[in-house]
Amino acid sequence: MEYARRVDIFRRVKTDYAGFLTSVLWRLTGDKELFSEALQYAMLEMWRHVEKLNGKKAGAYIYRIALSANSKAWRNRIGKNGQFSDSQFEIAAEPQRRTDDAELTTKLRKSIALLPAKQSAALVMRYLQQQDYDIIAQKLGCSEVTARSNVSKAVSALKRVLRYE
Repeated sequence: MEYARRVDIFRRVKTDYAGFLTSVLWRLTGDKELFSEALQYAMLEMWRHVEKLNGKKAGAYIYRIALSANSKAWRNRIGKNGQFSDSQFEIAAEPQRRTDDAELTTKLRKSIALLPAKQSAALVMRYLQQQDYDIIAQKLGCSEVTARSNVSKAVSALKRVLRYE
């Protein structure tokens, strides 16, 4: 595809779907820095695959791009081994902060235990074991789309529980 045509399509798609993309990414990340990083990844992927965005399924494709960009931003933050690096945060020395962290950890573990079995398993495999969706799908005996859905539903449920309790 010629460059000028790619630019035209990209500008049109960016104008038409900017609100949708930012809304999806903000809901997924919930953090200004992660949002900014994920948005950059999403724009890059939109440019790379601009020819696929010139049709009726552009919204669905942009949604998939947003999901991938979010995952990449999170992986960059926590690393492949699932551990935050010491340079990204400092462990608080105050006893109150440690108590609060311990209470939050306990609450999070209880909330994960209350999720449906496939959702909790998918969440643990994705974020703690850093497994890709195809592997999660194999282990759960479902499709990759269902594995993504289980992770998404689990994250949403945890956000609701932790936000309101």
